[in-house]
Amino acid sequence: MKKFFISLLVLLFLSFNIITLIPLAIGNIFKEGFYKPSDFNLSSKPIYNIQNVSSTDNVYVLVFDKTHSLYQSIRMEPNSPKYVLSFDPDFRIAIVGKGEVFFS
Repeated sequence: MKKFFISLLVLLFLSFNIITLIPLAIGNIFKEGFYKPSDFNLSSKPIYNIQNVSSTDNVYVLVFDKTHSLYQSIRMEPNSPKYVLSFDPDFRIAIVGKGEVFFS
């Protein structure tokens, strides 16, 4: 009986560890802030897909060029479809709102 409870506790602790590792694998989700393209760990292509993966909050994505002029802006609803976003390595990206943006 003692071995049964010990093995049950070990399996219980292992199942909690498996559940907590799943969100850590998602690395391309970003929240509100200012970013450089190098922060996204993406390939060096000039066109990317973005999506608001939050189920309740809107998000605005603003892209500024190297002269700090607004280059592109997108307003995304919760659980939005994928949008195309293009920027160069010297651009700056601002994410505004409580939503979460997924880059691919």
